[in-house]
Amino acid sequence: MFSKSPAIVSSGLFLIAIIILLLDANTQLFLWINKIGIAFVDETWIFLTLFGNQMVALVLLSILFWRHLDLLRAVLIAVLISFFITYGIKEFIGLERPYALLDPASFHLIGEKLTNPAFPSGHTTTAFAIMGSIGFYFKDNALLLLMLFFATLVGVSRIMLGVHWPIDVVVGAALGWVCAWLGVSLIEAHFLRDHDIWNYVTYTIYLLIASYLFWKGTQYPVTYWMIKIISGLGILVLLGAFIWLFGGGRKEPIRVTGWLS
Repeated sequence: MFSKSPAIVSSGLFLIAIIILLLDANTQLFLWINKIGIAFVDETWIFLTLFGNQMVALVLLSILFWRHLDLLRAVLIAVLISFFITYGIKEFIGLERPYALLDPASFHLIGEKLTNPAFPSGHTTTAFAIMGSIGFYFKDNALLLLMLFFATLVGVSRIMLGVHWPIDVVVGAALGWVCAWLGVSLIEAHFLRDHDIWNYVTYTIYLLIASYLFWKGTQYPVTYWMIKIISGLGILVLLGAFIWLFGGGRKEPIRVTGWLS
């Protein structure tokens, strides 16, 4: 089954990354894809890339799946793993952003001129970690494919914004997909499931994230009110989730898939 492991998708993505390197096609592919993005209004890519923002994606997840505590925990684990992996690789390799290496007039840049290391794309890794977790958790091939498609759009948006190379996005996608499987597999651990305290800890973490997002916002002014609405709704949903839990609510049963199941 397609949902049994991340091997099919992640191996294919790593192969694509190797081909890009062997053909020395990273720059030309970036310019070609980025040029296509000009056909759409800038806001299209700004709103799509939001789903790769860790805080925004986690708050949206908590709104849509607040009763699925195992899924919420799996995603937290996947995102945490992906954060440390991407941060470590970024600092080790130190690949510069397109803005630093190309003539700014040669491509379309939307938003800030980012200067931190590019490889791999953190937004893409986050998107694939979260979308993959949803698909693996529910053991649904059609849902997994839909999540793969949506996460891909988030990855493409990073190139359209002019802040990431194709190689950043492809490797970020592969890493995120593996992190998704790891997160869903690791919540089989009984100490993360058999004690009610973890339910309260999970909701508390998401509530803190929603509250911080409401206060901080994102780097794109055009999304100001959208972020306020999402984070505000997230706060209300999570406060309601606490009431549900105090009233005797129970977490949903685990739906684990992967090599260890």
